[in-house]
Amino acid sequence: MKARFAVVGLVLSVLVGACRSGPSHDAQWMSSELGVPSENVLWAVSGQELQRMGYPVGSDANPQSLLMTSGWRTMLAPFRGQGYRERAEIKFSKVAPDRYKVDVRIAKEINNDLVSPLDPGHAKWESTGDNTESAQILLHRIRARLGDPLELKAPKAKSAGAKP
Repeated sequence: MKARFAVVGLVLSVLVGACRSGPSHDAQWMSSELGVPSENVLWAVSGQELQRMGYPVGSDANPQSLLMTSGWRTMLAPFRGQGYRERAEIKFSKVAPDRYKVDVRIAKEINNDLVSPLDPGHAKWESTGDNTESAQILLHRIRARLGDPLELKAPKAKSAGAKP
């Protein structure tokens, strides 16, 4: 009887551990508020910029939920840990009439398969966190296409005792 409880306890501990095996990295969103003539223009420009950066726009692009998720952009390499794949997510939320908040995230995973890292069917993908640089580039490309004005800051004043 005690052996049954020990086996059941062992199985439950394994299952609980398996439930925690998700990504251990928090999502890092890049955000900007944009003025756009319509939601359709924002949606079309975002999809075009995703495609221009090499992200396949798939069936996870849903205009009703204001969420666009690309397919995986895969870059395989012949050595373990050098191949990677990335997926872009864009969330839109209306802030005011003709103003939207745009949140961009690029999730990144590396291929840790040792035997055949060039075969996507055998790849062992592990999350490495988000690619914030690519997310920032995608967000700036969307802003530029929409004609959003740049925010320029005044140069810092030099102190009186500083040498040129």
